Amino acid sequence: MVKIPFCEFCVKTRVLCHKCQSLLDSGRYQWLDVEVSDALLKVGHKINLSDVEYVKSYEVDDLVIVFMRNVKRLPRGAFMQLEKELASLLGRGVKVVEYGSVNEVIAQLVSPARLLTISTSWLPDGTTETVVKIPSRELRRLPIKPERLQAIISQISGASVKVELVRERELRA
Repeated sequence: MVKIPFCEFCVKTRVLCHKCQSLLDSGRYQWLDVEVSDALLKVGHKINLSDVEYVKSYEVDDLVIVFMRNVKRLPRGAFMQLEKELASLLGRGVKVVEYGSVNEVIAQLVSPARLLTISTSWLPDGTTETVVKIPSRELRRLPIKPERLQAIISQISGASVKVELVRERELRA
């Protein structure tokens, strides 16, 4: 069974106990996390998710990005079925991502498109800006539009992010 931060009973009944309600009140989780946890419990009967742990979900437009630990251990077919089942239960597009460093998450969100570079700049006012460069010829392989990708990464990392498409001529220069 998949590990979730909420009580199984609370998720199924949608009536939260004090512990689960405090997780929502603290701002650590949102109601979307309860919905995704419920969907994961339902999918868990079809797919073996015993080592998988749910971390957090983010919603951007009609896409839900689900962060999980140990999801890379699932066979490719089971991983694809997990995304498909979650999408049908939630009624929105779903992208399941292995929880890790920001660079690993960006690489998974961009996949199957090729990623050129990820660089972080520290600005004088103490903030950071991450620049993600993708070859322009990979645009059609990109699963998420560059503007949405920029918004998603900014929301997840809490840092300023810029996604740039680089032409091949600029690479050779």
